[in-house]
Amino acid sequence: MNKIYKLKFDKRRNELVIVSEITAGAGKERSTGHIADLTALSPFRKLLGTLTPVALLTGLIAGLLPAMALAADLPTGGQIVGGQGSISTSGNQMTIHQQTQNMATNWHSFDIGKNNTVQFVQPNSSSVALNRVTGASGSQIMGILKANGQVFILNPNGVLFGKNARVDVGGLVASTKNISTTDFMKGQYTLSGSGNPGAQVVNQGSLTTSKGGYIVLAGERVSNSGTVTTPSGKTILAAGKTVTLQLDNGGLTSVSVNGSVVNALVENQGLISATNGQVYLTAKGQDMLLNTVVNNSGTVEAKGLANRGGEIVLNGGDSGVVSQSGHLLADSQTGQGGKITLEGQNIHLAGGSLTTATGKTGGGEVYVGGGWQGQDSHIKNASKVVMDKTATVDVSATENGNGGTAVLWSDDYTNFRGTVLAKGGAKSGDGGRVETSSHRNLQASGAVDASARAGHGGEWLLDPTDVTIVGAGADTGIDSATADGTDIFTPTASGGQILNSSIVNQLNAGTSVTVKTSGTDTDGETGNITVNANIIKTAGTDAKLTLLADNNISTGDNVSIGATTGKLNLDLLAGNTTNNASISLGKFINISLNGGDLLADAGNSASGVSLTFMNNGKIKGGNVTLNLSRGLGGYAYNVNADNDLTINGSVTGSTGWGAVLGFTAGGKLAMNSPGSISLQANDPGNGGGRVLISGDKGVTLNAAAGTVTLNAAKAATNGVNITSGNGAVSITNMVQDGSNGMTLTNANISSKDGIVLNGTTFWGQAVVMSGVNLTTGGDVDITGLAKNLTTGGLGAASSSGVQLSGSNISSTGGNITLTGTAGTDISHPSISSLQVSNSTLTTNNALTLNGTTETTTGVKVTGSTLSAAT
Repeated sequence: MNKIYKLKFDKRRNELVIVSEITAGAGKERSTGHIADLTALSPFRKLLGTLTPVALLTGLIAGLLPAMALAADLPTGGQIVGGQGSISTSGNQMTIHQQTQNMATNWHSFDIGKNNTVQFVQPNSSSVALNRVTGASGSQIMGILKANGQVFILNPNGVLFGKNARVDVGGLVASTKNISTTDFMKGQYTLSGSGNPGAQVVNQGSLTTSKGGYIVLAGERVSNSGTVTTPSGKTILAAGKTVTLQLDNGGLTSVSVNGSVVNALVENQGLISATNGQVYLTAKGQDMLLNTVVNNSGTVEAKGLANRGGEIVLNGGDSGVVSQSGHLLADSQTGQGGKITLEGQNIHLAGGSLTTATGKTGGGEVYVGGGWQGQDSHIKNASKVVMDKTATVDVSATENGNGGTAVLWSDDYTNFRGTVLAKGGAKSGDGGRVETSSHRNLQASGAVDASARAGHGGEWLLDPTDVTIVGAGADTGIDSATADGTDIFTPTASGGQILNSSIVNQLNAGTSVTVKTSGTDTDGETGNITVNANIIKTAGTDAKLTLLADNNISTGDNVSIGATTGKLNLDLLAGNTTNNASISLGKFINISLNGGDLLADAGNSASGVSLTFMNNGKIKGGNVTLNLSRGLGGYAYNVNADNDLTINGSVTGSTGWGAVLGFTAGGKLAMNSPGSISLQANDPGNGGGRVLISGDKGVTLNAAAGTVTLNAAKAATNGVNITSGNGAVSITNMVQDGSNGMTLTNANISSKDGIVLNGTTFWGQAVVMSGVNLTTGGDVDITGLAKNLTTGGLGAASSSGVQLSGSNISSTGGNITLTGTAGTDISHPSISSLQVSNSTLTTNNALTLNGTTETTTGVKVTGSTLSAAT
C-alpha cells in the first residue's frame, strides 16, 4: 500500500486535501461531490478529504491522524433555521436536542463516519427534524443514526448509507430534493427540485424504524442493496419530480409521486421488510422507452403476522420497464394473504421470480398490469406484460379458505409462460380466480392451478380481442418450451394464441377455464374465438370450459373437445356485443363431454346466434341446450344428450349417402322453433340417408310459425325415425305463407305413451304423410287445419286438412283419431278435409275419422284397411 501522501487543492471545495502521491494533478482528479464517486474513495481518503489544511498539517505532525475522532466524521456547520434546539458533540458522538415539534437545520455537511453516532433527542415520536445540506458534498452515513422521532436528510448531491451504516429511527426521509423551511414548519411535506447531475440515494446498510414508522428514499435514482425494515409501517422508494408526504401521529399516512424525470430508476437488490405494512417502489420516468425504471432483484416482504398480509406496489409510471426478477412476498401465516400490484407501461416477470400473497385462511391478490379485465380504475393498465417460463405467482390459501385473485393484463400484448397458483385451502375452501389477458394480443402457454383439494375448483379467464387455441409447434407461433428472445416485448405471433395443453392441464385440476374475447382493434380483429387443437380433459374432477366471444366462435376440421375422466361442462357463447353472430363447427368435429352439459347460446340476450355443422359433426353431452335464435343447421350432424335435449330455434339439416342426421335424448327431446323445422335425408345415392329423432321421455317438435318437414328417400333402415321410450311424441306447427304445414315422408314414429301430430296452414296442406309408420301404446291424435281458403285461388283446389298415403298407424292401448279441417269458402270435388289412401289403421280401442267442411267431401278413404275394437 502507498503510505506517502501529498497536499492537493480541491477547486470544488476551495480547500487543500491530502491525497496519495500517485494522484493526478489538479483538474484530473475524479470528483468527490456525488454518490457515484464517493463510493470509489478509500475510507482513509474520504476521511482526509474533509479536513481543513490546518487540521491536516496538525494531524500529520502529531502522527495521530488515523486514530482521531475527526470533525469530518460528524455533521458540520449546523445552523438551526426553524424551531428550537441545540447541537452538542462529545468525542465521536453528536447529540441534537430538539425542543419544538418541528425543527429545521442547515448543515454544511451531514456525514457520519464509521464508529460514530448521531442521535436526535426529540419531544415525541411525532416530532420531525429537517436536515438540509447546503455544501457541495454528498452525505455519507457510515456509522450510527438514532432518533426517537422522524428525521429528514435532504442533500442535492446525494445520500449514501454505507454497508456499515445502522439507522434506528421513528421515521426517515433521505432525498436529493428540497423543501422550504416555511412549508416544513407548517407540516406541508412536498419534496421538489432536482438533485445535481448523477446524484443518487443509495442504501447499502441497515435502516430500521420503530413499529408503525416509515422510510422514504426519494430522488431521481434510488437504490437499495442493504436492509430496510419498517414493522407495521411503510417503505417508499421513489423517483419522480415531486414527492408529497402526509404525516400523522408519527406515521406516514399517504405518499404521492408526481411528474416524470429523465433516467428515473428505483431498484432493490437487497431486503425490504415491512411486516404487517406496505412497500411502494415508484418511478416516473420520461421517454424511457424500454429502459428499466423499477427493478426488483432482491426481496421485498410485507408479510402478515396478524389478520392478513401487507401490501407491495411497484409502479413504473407511463414509460419504461418494471422488472421483477426477485421475491415479492405478501404472505400471511395466520390470516389472509396480502396484496401485490405491479403497474407501468411494460412489465416483466423474469424467470425464477416469485410473487406471492398466500394466506393461512385465504389467498390474497396479485395484479400485474391491471385489475380484473382491465377495469380497475385505480390500477394503470400496462401496454405489455411478459411472464417468463419459470416465474411464479401464488395467491393460494395454505390451510383454509378460498384461493385469491391473480391477474396478468395488458392493453396490447401479454405473453404468459409462467405458473400462476390460486389453490383452495388444504382443509377447506374453493380455488381462486386467475386472469391472463390482453385487450389485443395474448400468447398463453403457461400453467394455472386453481384447484381445491377440499372444495370446488376455481376459474381461469383469458380475454384477448381475437384468439386461436393451438397446439405446440413452430408453425403456430407459440411453443411452451421456447426461451425468451432478446426483445421480450415483441409478440411471437400476430394474433392471440392459447396453448391447448395449458387449458387441458387446468381442466384436469378441476379449474374452470373461460376464454373470452372483447371488442375490436385497429388491426381488424373483431372478437373471434377459433379452436384449432384438441381439448380433452383426461383427469381430475368435473370442470367447465367457457368460450365467450364478442363475435363468432369456430373450430377447425377434425377437432375434438371433451373428457375421458370427470365431466366437462361446455358453454359456447357467441355475440356478446354483436348481433347475428355464429358458431361454426368444422368437418368431423367431435364434442363428447363424458356426461357434462353443453350450452350453445348468445353472449347476451340482445344478440342473435346460429350454430352450423360443416359436415359429419357430433355433440354428446349430459343435458344439451341449444338456444339459437338464428337457427341450427348443417349436413349429417348428430346431437345426443344423456338426459334432456332442448333446441330453441329453427332447425334445418340434410344428409345422404348412408349418413345419419340424428337427435337423441335419454330424457326429453324438444325442438321449439319460431320458424320451421326441416330435416331431409332424401339423397337417393347409396340408399339415401337417415333422420333419427329419439327421446326416452318424450319428443316434442313445435314450429310455432313455420313448416315441419321430415323427408327421407326410403323408410325402414333409412328414412326418418322418431322414438320415445317412456313419453309421448308431439309434432306441431303453424305456417301462413302457403306452404304445407307438416310433411312426413318415410318416417317411423314409435312412442310408448302416444303420438300427437298437429299441423295448421294457410294456403296449403295442413298435414301430409307418406310412407309413415306410427306405433304406440297410447293414443294417436292427428289434426290438420287448412284455413281461410278463397274461391278460385290457384292451389286452393288441392288444399286439405290431412292427407295420409301408404302409411301404417297402430295403437295397442289407445284410440286413433284423425281430424282434417279444410276451408269453408269454396267447393271443389278434389278437395277433402281428410284423405286416407293405401294405408292401414289398427287399434284395440276406438278409431275415429273426422272431416270438417261445409262444401267439400269431409272424409275420403281409398284402398285402405281400418281395424278397431269399437
